[in-house]
Amino acid sequence: MADAPVMFGRVRDVLNPLLALYLLATGAAAIVVPVPEIPVVFALLAVALLNRRGLNRPAWIIGGLVFVLFLWGWAGGWIAETGGLDRMIFLSAFLVALGLLSRAASRAPDIRKAAAVVASRPRGARYLFVTLGTHIFGIFLNFGAASLMATLLAQTRETLERQNAVEDLTLSMLRGFGAMPMWSPLALSTIITLSILPEVDYFQILPYGLAAAVLYLGAGYVASRGPRATDPDPGKSPMTRALPALPEQLILLRVVARVALLVAVAFVLHVAADLSMPASVLVAVLGFSLAWWAIQVAARIAPGLHRELAATAASGVNEIVIVSCAGFLGAIIAWFVSSFDGALPSPPDALVPALIALVPLGMVLGGVSALNPIVSASILLGVLHPLVPEPALMWLALAAIVGWGLTAGSTPFTANVLITTRIMQLEPAPLLRRGNLKLTVLSLTALGLFLAVGTVISLQG
Repeated sequence: MADAPVMFGRVRDVLNPLLALYLLATGAAAIVVPVPEIPVVFALLAVALLNRRGLNRPAWIIGGLVFVLFLWGWAGGWIAETGGLDRMIFLSAFLVALGLLSRAASRAPDIRKAAAVVASRPRGARYLFVTLGTHIFGIFLNFGAASLMATLLAQTRETLERQNAVEDLTLSMLRGFGAMPMWSPLALSTIITLSILPEVDYFQILPYGLAAAVLYLGAGYVASRGPRATDPDPGKSPMTRALPALPEQLILLRVVARVALLVAVAFVLHVAADLSMPASVLVAVLGFSLAWWAIQVAARIAPGLHRELAATAASGVNEIVIVSCAGFLGAIIAWFVSSFDGALPSPPDALVPALIALVPLGMVLGGVSALNPIVSASILLGVLHPLVPEPALMWLALAAIVGWGLTAGSTPFTANVLITTRIMQLEPAPLLRRGNLKLTVLSLTALGLFLAVGTVISLQG
């Protein structure tokens, strides 16, 4: 009996990379050819059970609910009609690919050097550098960006406390990360939203998402301005003193160039190969992460592929389960609503703008109630997709994507908030009430009005 945990560990080490590779290969293959769907569900179940210690309560709840629905639909013969399995296959593969990318980025010396450059900026301009740095690193590292930046800043906590800057810089990280889901094609917000609303093209919402991110970051910067310590060098502006040396600038430019290259590859695949944006992103992320891993293997700073896949499955099991199951659940809800086939009355056109405008508020309130935006977005989009007229679907997609970002930066139960505040030794709920409540209310109000006006114009056009 004493050898049972050792045996289980060996079995897990063997099965984890095989299951992760199966999910990855099946999701990539499904872009061009039909694949067996049912085995993917049991592969996900095996990954969850093998790494069950990495699952939190929401993952157990949504995973159990989805498995019951799957068994019901499989036995009843209606599961294939919902499209939920297709979405589950894609999202599980995307999460594995994103995990590989995050692991490669976390090992890259340039990424760590760039983060150190950002975190070491002098008082006065540090807020902007930390916000933009977290925003850019979040594209590669996802939640790992919060951990990396917070860890670097926490090393100078005593200095930050003397400058009364701990809360300010913590908020800057949260806002920088929160703006990323508002536009990034690699963000879960974009992938899940566009997979639920395939009628919407990414380039329709990109300008508005970018504008929302810029306005949110700008408003956060304005909100951060307060009484400052006496300027030790009034002859120079804060940005002049904060400007990194040329070698440091080159490091930052290399990181930005990598992000731009990855996004550009996804755009080219979307336009030239006529793939959907989610499919283009999956191919781009998979190719980019494997190429980066191969370069690191040649430099002897990365493990073999089987160990890389095993670590990705073990460390990312919680996100893999929640995201895949939330996508499946959203498809089931949309199918159920659309199955009424006219028996369920569509809302009048006068009500549609209000429904769309309230989506971000619903997501933020869900986040305050410990409901992950992955789940709240899947439920809201699943319900509203069959009911909203097609001309207004773009605004529904924008509502979910920007609402996701607001939720990520303003509710105390999202992963990036929990990680950042834990490392910075702050209580998340009081911090967000003091520092982000006014910004969140203002953002929700402005966004709701904009969405309502845009929806009205679209319906009248």
